[in-house]
Amino acid sequence: MYKLTFVFFISFLTISVLSDTFDISVNFESGYEFKSQIALAQEIRKLKSKKEIEKLIRNQDWIDEYSLITQPFKNKISISIKNKVPIFAVNGTHFYDDNLNKFNFDYTYGEIIHVEGPVQDFETILKLINLVQSDTFRINKILFSYTNGWDIVSKDTKIRFGKNITNKKLRNFKNTINYLLDIEKIPSIIDLRNKDGVALNYGSK
Repeated sequence: MYKLTFVFFISFLTISVLSDTFDISVNFESGYEFKSQIALAQEIRKLKSKKEIEKLIRNQDWIDEYSLITQPFKNKISISIKNKVPIFAVNGTHFYDDNLNKFNFDYTYGEIIHVEGPVQDFETILKLINLVQSDTFRINKILFSYTNGWDIVSKDTKIRFGKNITNKKLRNFKNTINYLLDIEKIPSIIDLRNKDGVALNYGSK
């Protein structure tokens, strides 16, 4: 017989697990983000030793850090878990964090940048996100194809980088953003593929 008790706070989630062996408190510092958190608590209650619990936690690819404290004479265990923070998801299969650690995709997670296409260059994805993501351009998705190269899609604008992300294109983008902020007018398409400069389109993207 076991019982799971969920306690939600603004910034974290605590799950109390009562099993035949232990009274366990699991604190998720990041709050409720993955259905894997609930699945982990359900698995923990089946285990009979601290060693088994630690092995289970270490096998979770979405956990960044954890601590486990026992109170032997009371059979109590307190576990604190810090989740990895996903930055983008690739083809609905895996998350990547800002260190490009890969872990399984979870549809429970909320706002995330979706990357679609035959992607192999994950460092370029992170570089583009760090360059483009801002209050002006909130990235919805990044598209890659061998034909068109890299396209970044925000709510109102598509930014077309093409196949090769050169330093010249990166400089052109930064200069273009400064110009657009000055004139306070955001185009529907920013096309950086032209060798002669940047093309701006204020029509439909």
